[in-house]
Amino acid sequence: MRRKILLYLLGINSLLFITTKKVNAQNYLGVINSNYAGIMGADLQPASIVDSRFIVDVNLFSFSFEAFQNAKYFDPSALPKRNWPYSLRKDTKWMDDKNLYEKYFHNYQDYNSPLAKPAGAYVNFQLDILNFMFHINRKIALGFSSKLRVINNIDNVHPKVLKLAEEELDYEQLWHTDINGSLLSQNALAWMEYGINYAQVVMDKDEHFLKIGGRLKFNQGIFSSYINAGDLSFNLHDKKLAADIKGRASFGYSDNFTKFVGGDDDDGFSLNNFFKMTSKIGVGGDLGVVYEWRPKWKDYKYDMDGKINLWRRDRNAYELRVGVSLLDLGGMRFTKADKSRDFTVDAKNVDLKIFDGTNDLKKFGEVIDSLIANDPQWKASEDTAQTYYMHTPTTLSFQVDYHIWNDFYVNATAFINVNNKKNPHNVRNATRFSITPSYDFRWFGIGIPISYGPYSKFMFGLGLRLGPLTIGVPDFRTLIPFGKVNGAGIYAGLRVPIPYGHPSDRDGDNVSDKKDVCPDVPGVWDFLGCPDTDGDGIPDSEDDCPMTPGLKEFNGCPDTDGDGIPDKNDDCPDVAGLPQFNGCPDTDGDGIPDKDDKCPEEAGLAEFNGCPDTDGDGIPDYEDACPDVPGPKEYDGCPDTDGDGILDFLDECPHEPGPKENNGCPWKDTDGDGVLDKDDKCPNIPGPKENDGCPYTDTDGDGVPDKDDKCPETPGPKENDGCPIIEKEVEEVLQTAFDNLEFETGKAIIRPSSFPSLLDLAEVLKKKEEWNLQISGHTDNVGNSQSNMVLSKKRAEAVRDFLSAQGIDMKRFNVLYFGDTQPIDSNDTPEGRQRNRRVEMTIIFK
Repeated sequence: MRRKILLYLLGINSLLFITTKKVNAQNYLGVINSNYAGIMGADLQPASIVDSRFIVDVNLFSFSFEAFQNAKYFDPSALPKRNWPYSLRKDTKWMDDKNLYEKYFHNYQDYNSPLAKPAGAYVNFQLDILNFMFHINRKIALGFSSKLRVINNIDNVHPKVLKLAEEELDYEQLWHTDINGSLLSQNALAWMEYGINYAQVVMDKDEHFLKIGGRLKFNQGIFSSYINAGDLSFNLHDKKLAADIKGRASFGYSDNFTKFVGGDDDDGFSLNNFFKMTSKIGVGGDLGVVYEWRPKWKDYKYDMDGKINLWRRDRNAYELRVGVSLLDLGGMRFTKADKSRDFTVDAKNVDLKIFDGTNDLKKFGEVIDSLIANDPQWKASEDTAQTYYMHTPTTLSFQVDYHIWNDFYVNATAFINVNNKKNPHNVRNATRFSITPSYDFRWFGIGIPISYGPYSKFMFGLGLRLGPLTIGVPDFRTLIPFGKVNGAGIYAGLRVPIPYGHPSDRDGDNVSDKKDVCPDVPGVWDFLGCPDTDGDGIPDSEDDCPMTPGLKEFNGCPDTDGDGIPDKNDDCPDVAGLPQFNGCPDTDGDGIPDKDDKCPEEAGLAEFNGCPDTDGDGIPDYEDACPDVPGPKEYDGCPDTDGDGILDFLDECPHEPGPKENNGCPWKDTDGDGVLDKDDKCPNIPGPKENDGCPYTDTDGDGVPDKDDKCPETPGPKENDGCPIIEKEVEEVLQTAFDNLEFETGKAIIRPSSFPSLLDLAEVLKKKEEWNLQISGHTDNVGNSQSNMVLSKKRAEAVRDFLSAQGIDMKRFNVLYFGDTQPIDSNDTPEGRQRNRRVEMTIIFK
């Protein structure tokens, strides 16, 4: 019978006992992280409802139930046809096996192992009734939620205590054994939760997006209970006698549930009464923040119906989304029931029969009261408070969501319990980590949560969105038992989601089909989607020139030149003109349109195609070289007044005939010497023709005209061609100086033997100051020509320098040097070469 009862408690389909450290209290796992979770998602992240994919989301009804334990597991090989979900089968014959418990229920750990850890159990139930959210605008969303929530925790059950309970204390191996049951606790809480959700976008700057949210909760407690053992320890003598019990303990429950935990006034359960027995309203809340990185944010912007830079509300713009939330802050205050107790015990040889029949807390409390009153080993603690505050399961959550490609995502969520397990007045959610790859589309989504807890290890679940339906399990073993089954969970719901859509625009003109008067032809918003091809502000339907921008006054046709004549009627559309010339101009106003006018900027005559004849000579100005003066055609319209064949504008004497060579002027003889000025080199001084009209000159006044004077600046007799006669003595001095002049071999150094004759020459030059001396240096052809040229120069200069040193002005010397270029004898003989090595000195006159 004991085993039948245990199987019933463990569940029809799977085991229901769980540990708080093992269960994921994140309801709707696999769907709650979806971009289409709507109001459901606010349970995990209150900021999620703003900038979500829904305009409105109404959750008509949904529930989530989870129960797991880490004490024992069930071997599903006992089930018939394991490949079919056992929960759908009516065959229960397998439960009649007398050895079922021993064969298929196994401990997770050996109670006697030093590594054995405390066990626990957890039950979590949530019922959502008519929750909804809606957007006020793009950056603000509101939501409302109403829920029934039930959580039951059993923590820190010592493995030996668990074994004794399983054997109903009839287990000799654990008799006479000291057992520490410290921190054993049980906490249960059922409450109604009413929430008002507010979420807002606080930053939307290109690739960076940030939103925050909060939910204010009003908690209405339905019932709560707690059992807590402090430093409890005991030793059993046998199943009926405890040799020793020591420690402190407390237990209690809310007075509004007294009738359901035992008592004479118990008149049965009524749902009506159930909801009437509530605590005072408590306040709680959720807080959350979400950051989205949107590196391709431009791909999610569009223009439509006259508005620009709009977000695609129907698509997820992020590549990476990170969120953090603090959930289930707060709690509610309950009034303690009369039989709630805090006590300490240090007793020996306790008869356990006194607890027979204590099937509820009320009867258990009566036995404790009796022991406290009659046995000094049992003492009441001094906790006189009439109320206690029950904390809701405060949890810290981190979420990271990565957009892989198209509608494929992967999510990582951490769910961390914050409440202290040593505090008896709270319930707790379980710490858990999950990774959920998903395919997330507007009307369909599938998530496969892979979750992990330090006790449960891995679980693989499934979450589905099928239009308005939501269904899922946190662990596949709920549907198809395999491996070690230690719990189960399921959730389902019905909702009315109204997602954002993207306006249809089949012609791609950024005017939605709903507002597009011309939905199949691209147009502009100004004309409700009808085209204005040329962009002139006149719809094509009213535009006579739809391909060319124009003016409204001309029914959309252009008047490029602005002359008031539309281009289609304008023969000269690019130049402003006159109506009489079909829009063509007459710039010079001569009555001839520019297009026919050869001179459009000068008023003219029709006979000359609009060009003028200013001087009236019958030659148009553009052909008239002298347009302002009449002239014959043979002279291109220019006059020749004096008839000399030279046009007046070229004739310096237009009224006197003259030769062309004299620019049309007659030649003159100014000095009257019979030589015309053009041939007279001295036109103002008479002179003979043979001297080109100039008189002969005698510069040195020696009576010999300069033309016949070989020394025009030095007087001399006519018989010597006007040059002075050099005396014989002077010639001898020159010859002696020439003959005696010798140099060091290959050098320009005068030998001392040459000094006397050169000194004599210097004396002559001092006396004859009007005479100058030409010194010419020569060499033979021995050696390099360039070197010979340099040597001849240096030797000539050596003679000059010597004479100058005797007081002769350097200006009186004319130094020449010829190298080996002017030999006076053959260079083939030593004698010839000697003669060629010379410095010649010649008297010269001006």
